[in-house]
Amino acid sequence: MGWQILWRAPHAARPLAAVLLAIASGASVLVSASGEAAAQRRGGRADIVPAVTVVEVKLQPLNERVAAVGSGRARQQVTLTTRVAGVIGEVLFEGGNLVEAGQPLVKLNAEPEAIAVESAEAQRAQAADQVERYRQLTSGTVSKVVLAEAETALKVADAALRRAKDELDRTIIKAPFTGIMGLSNLQAGDYLAVGAPIASIDDRTKLLIEFTVPEAVASAIKIGLPVRASLITRSGEIHNGVVQAVGTRIDPVSRTLTVRAEIPNPESKLIPGSTFSISIQLPGQETPSVPALAIQWDREGAYVWKLGENNTVQRVNAAILGRDGDRVMIDAQLKPGDKVIHEGGSSLRPSQTVRLAS
Repeated sequence: MGWQILWRAPHAARPLAAVLLAIASGASVLVSASGEAAAQRRGGRADIVPAVTVVEVKLQPLNERVAAVGSGRARQQVTLTTRVAGVIGEVLFEGGNLVEAGQPLVKLNAEPEAIAVESAEAQRAQAADQVERYRQLTSGTVSKVVLAEAETALKVADAALRRAKDELDRTIIKAPFTGIMGLSNLQAGDYLAVGAPIASIDDRTKLLIEFTVPEAVASAIKIGLPVRASLITRSGEIHNGVVQAVGTRIDPVSRTLTVRAEIPNPESKLIPGSTFSISIQLPGQETPSVPALAIQWDREGAYVWKLGENNTVQRVNAAILGRDGDRVMIDAQLKPGDKVIHEGGSSLRPSQTVRLAS
C-alpha cells in the first residue's frame, strides 16, 4: 500500500502543474497587453499639440504714484468789511445764500452822503450853465481868460460830484464776486465800525487743495498734471483735477515742496476746509506690459511663455513692477511686438510645440 501511494503522487501532481503553468502564461499575456496599452496612451498624449492664444507685448509707462493729504479752500474767499463807519439801515442777505457779483448786501444810513451828492450835482449844473453861456457869447464880449476860468470851475464841480457819489456808494456793501455768503449776526440798527467784519463769501465753483510732496519727486511735479482727490470721510468718491500751482522752494525743515491742486466743484458739494486724500501719477520709464493671465508662477517665481520659431515656447522669467487695470508691467527680456502665451500656458514645458487656437 505504501509503494502504491508513493507512485501515485507524481501522477496526481501533473494536472496541478499544468493549471499553474496556464495561469502564469495568462498573467504574462495580461501584463504584456497592459504595457502595450499604456505605451499607446503615452504615445497618444505625446502626439497632442496644445492649443493656446497669444498676445503681443506692449510698452507702457511705469507710473509712480505720489500720495498726500491736504486741506481744501474756496477758489475765492474773503471776509467782507466796511470802509466807512455808520449805523446799519438794512441787511440784504442771509447765511448760505448764493449772491451775484455787485449785489448789495448791507446798507448803512447815508442821509449826509445823499445830501452831499445833491449839493454837488447842483454846483456842477451851475458851472456847466455858466460855461455854456460864455461859449454862446461873441469872443469880443467874453475874454478867453474868463471862459477858461469857467471851464476850470466845471471840472472842479465834476470832481466834487464824483467824490460825493463815491462816499455815498461806500455806504452800500456789495458782493465782490459771485459766491455763497457765510453766517452773520448783523441786523438793522447795529453800529458798524471801519474794518469790522460783516460776513464771509466763498466762490465754491472750484476748490483749491494745498499739500506737500517729498523732495525726491519735486522736480517731476508740473502744472497741469492730473490729480485725483477724495474726501477722507468719503473715500469712494473720486474728484479729478489738475495741478494749478507749484511752490518755488523746498522747505528746509520738512524737505517738502508745496503744491496746489484745483478741483471742479460745479454743484458746490465740496465744502471748503475739508480734508482730502491726494494722488498724483507721475510719468515713468516705459516697460513691457502683458495681460495678467499671461503671467505664470512656480517655485522660482513669475514667468511668461514666449512664442518662438516653429511655434515653440520659451520660458522668460519676469519681475512684477506694477499693475494698470488688467495689464501687468514687468521687467523681462521682451521687446515690443514679441508674442507671449495668453491662455493655455499652465501645462507647457520649454521648447514644446503649440498651435494657435482659432
